[in-house]
Amino acid sequence: MRLMHQYSPLLLSLFVGLSAVFTGSAQAERLTVHKPDGRAPKICLALSGGGARGFAHVGILKTLEALNVPVDCIAGTSMGAVVGGLYAAGLSATEIEQKLEALKLNDVALDRVERRMLPQAIREEDTQYPLGATLGLSASGVRLPTGAVQATQFLELLQNWTIHIQPDIKFDRLPIPFRAVATDLENGKMVVFDQGPLHTAIRASMAAPGVFAPIEVNGRLLTDGGLVRNLPVDIARSMGADIVIAVNIGTPLLPRDKLQSLFNVSQQMVNILTEQNVEAQKASLHPPDILIEPDLGTISFMDFGRASEASAIGQVAAQGIQDKLIALSLPPHLYVARQQARLRPQLPSIDIGFIDIESNGLIPESDIRRQISIQKGSKYDAEEINRKLAVMNISREYDSINHELIQRDGEYGVRINAKGRNWGPHFLRFGLALSSGFEGTGGFRLQVGHRRPWLTDSGLEWRNDVEFGNVIRLRTELRQPLFEREGMFVAPYLELGQNTRNFYNGDTRIAEYNFRSDQAGIDLAFPLGEQSSLGEARVGLAVNHYRVRPKLGGLLLAGDNGTLIPTALPSADLQQVGLKTSFVIDQLSDPAFPRYGYKLGSNLFAGVDKTRTNFQELSFNSVWAQSIDNHSINLKFSGSGLFQNDTEIRGIGATLGGFQQLSAYQPDQFAGNYMLYGSATYLLRAVKFDLAGQSLFLGTSLEAGNVWNTKNEISLSSLRKSASLFAGFNSFLGPIYLGVAAGPAGARNVFFQLGRQ
Repeated sequence: MRLMHQYSPLLLSLFVGLSAVFTGSAQAERLTVHKPDGRAPKICLALSGGGARGFAHVGILKTLEALNVPVDCIAGTSMGAVVGGLYAAGLSATEIEQKLEALKLNDVALDRVERRMLPQAIREEDTQYPLGATLGLSASGVRLPTGAVQATQFLELLQNWTIHIQPDIKFDRLPIPFRAVATDLENGKMVVFDQGPLHTAIRASMAAPGVFAPIEVNGRLLTDGGLVRNLPVDIARSMGADIVIAVNIGTPLLPRDKLQSLFNVSQQMVNILTEQNVEAQKASLHPPDILIEPDLGTISFMDFGRASEASAIGQVAAQGIQDKLIALSLPPHLYVARQQARLRPQLPSIDIGFIDIESNGLIPESDIRRQISIQKGSKYDAEEINRKLAVMNISREYDSINHELIQRDGEYGVRINAKGRNWGPHFLRFGLALSSGFEGTGGFRLQVGHRRPWLTDSGLEWRNDVEFGNVIRLRTELRQPLFEREGMFVAPYLELGQNTRNFYNGDTRIAEYNFRSDQAGIDLAFPLGEQSSLGEARVGLAVNHYRVRPKLGGLLLAGDNGTLIPTALPSADLQQVGLKTSFVIDQLSDPAFPRYGYKLGSNLFAGVDKTRTNFQELSFNSVWAQSIDNHSINLKFSGSGLFQNDTEIRGIGATLGGFQQLSAYQPDQFAGNYMLYGSATYLLRAVKFDLAGQSLFLGTSLEAGNVWNTKNEISLSSLRKSASLFAGFNSFLGPIYLGVAAGPAGARNVFFQLGRQ
C-alpha cells in the first residue's frame, strides 16, 4: 500500500495522458452525464466538517486536479469551509498543503504562542498558576470565556492568505463560487454566507462549540455550521449543481468504553447532532452524485498535527473511485484553459482613508489606536496590521482583536474590532504545589492569583497573590504605567509571609522554626524587549522585617556537674532598609522541562539594618538548555551571598535541599549566608503528546553545591554531591516529578513533587 501511494501521482499522470490521446470509453461516459441541452453538467463539492480530519479534503482536491475534474462551485462547513474557501479563492490544493505544512498546526489551531514571545508577567503567571482556565469575577458571579480557544491566529492566517480578495465580494464572483455554513447560536438557525469578508465567513463556520469561541458577524453570534448542516449537499444543489461530489469526514460516534470523561461525553452529544443531519443529507444524494468517505481511522477532531496523514488518506480515498471521477474529467487542454480563466483576483493598492475602532469599552480607544499606529494615507498592508494585532493578542487583554478593510463614501479604511475580556473585570488563576520526601517531610500549597486590570484609563492594574498551606503568603501590588501601557511602570507593593523551616544538625532534623517575613517597597520597572518579551528589570526602595522564632525542639547544654540543662532555642529579629535592584531575562521554551533557551536572573539589596550596619545581599541564577531530536541537556548555576562589615549572621540566609536543589537531601536541609549550586540534567522525551503540546520525560541529573555561614568556610572540596533518576510530565495541574536520588555517606531520597517547589 505504501508503494502504491508513493507512485500513485506518476500512475495518475500517465493514465490522464493516455485518456487525452484515447478519448474512448472515459470521454464517452463523460458525455452520458451531459445535460439534455448538450451543456456539461455543473459539478459542485459539498465538504463536511470534522476538525483536523478535514485535511483529507486537500488530498481529495489534489486527486481531482490530477484527474482534470472541474469544480464549478463549493459549499463547505467548518473545516470543509476552510479548505473549500481557500480553494475557491484561487489557491491550488498543493498551495494549501504547502501553507499548512509550514505551520505548527496544533499551536495555531489552539492559539498557542511560543513561550519566549510572551510578556514577562504572563510567563511568571503561567509558571505560578498552571491550573485550568482563568476565571472571571464580577457582581453577577463567576464566569468563563465563551470558548476554550479564540482562534485568533487562524483568523489572521486566513486573512493573510485571502488578502487578494475584496472584503465585500459576493462569493459568486470568486474564482470558484462558494458558500460557507454557520449556525446562529441564539436561535439555532442555519446561516449561509454568500458574500462579505471571506476569512470571516470561514472563521464563523469553524467555531466548534466548546472548543473555538463563537464570533459575532453583523450582529449575530455565530458558531460551527456542523450543528445544522455538517454535509451541505442541499446548499451545493441550491447553487445549481447537477452533480454533487460530497465528502464526509465527520467524526464517528465513540463506543461506550470511551465515554468516561466530561469532554468525550460533550463531544459525543455534538457528534450525535451532526450525524443526524449528515444522514439526512446523504439520503438526498441523487444517482449521478458521488459520495467519498475516507477511512481516517484514529485521526481525531483535534489531531491538527496529523494534517499530512489526513491529506494522504483523502487522496487514496479519491483514487479508490477514480473510475467514477474520470467520467467527469475534461481533456487536459480544456481543463488547463478553465484553470487559467480562474486566475486569482488581485486587490489593487489601497490608500487608507480612515481608521475606525469598534471596542466594547474595556480598553480605551486611544490606547488601541496608539498601539495600532496606522496613519491615514498610508498603503494598506494586511500582514503588517495583523503582526501588530498579534502582539496585542499575546498580552491576553483581549478576547479577540482583528481588523477589516471596509469601504465608505467611496474610500477604503480599516476597522479594528477590539473585544476586551468582558467576562471580568476581576480575573482569578490557581496553582497547586505538593511535595513529599523519603523521611515523610513534605509540603502543600494552594495558590490564588487575582488581577484587576484597567482600574483607570491610564492602565493602572491591581495584582494580588495568595498562598495557603505550610506557607502562608500575601503579596499585593499596584502597577501604574508611566508613559505607555506596555512600557515602564511604578509598582508599590506589600508582602507578608510566614512559613515553617526545619533546622538540621548534619542529617538529623532537630528543630522547627517559625519564620515571619514582612516586606514593603516601591519599584520602577523597565520592560526588556518588545512587550517585555525578553524580560524585566527593576530598581527601588525596600523595607524588610524578619522575625524568627523556635516552634519545636530545644538545646541540651552540659552543666558544671555534667547534668544536661534544657535551653530554649535562640530567636532573632531583623530590620533592613535599602536600595533593591533586580533583573530577569527568560527565554526558556518551558520553565519545568526546557528543550532550548536560557534564563538569567539577579537580585541585589544594599542598605543598613537597625544597628546601622551596612550589608549587601546578592543572588544570581542561570539556566541553559539545548536539544537534539528527543535528547536535551540542561545546565544550571546559582549562588548567593550576604556581605557585611561584621561576622554576625544576619539576613534570612540561603537554603539547599530537595528536588533540583541537591535532590538526595531533604528540603532546606542546609542553610547559611553563602550558597553555590550547579547541576547538569539530561532529559529524554519519551512520549510526545502533540495535541496537548506536552511530553513525558525521563531524566537524570548530577548536582553539586553547599551553603556556608562565613566566607572562610567556602571551598570546592566541601561541596555536597547528588545524583538522581526521575520521570516528569507537564500536566494541567503543573509539572509532576517522581524519582530517586542518592549522595555520599548514605544520603538518599525518594521524592514526589507537583508544581513549583
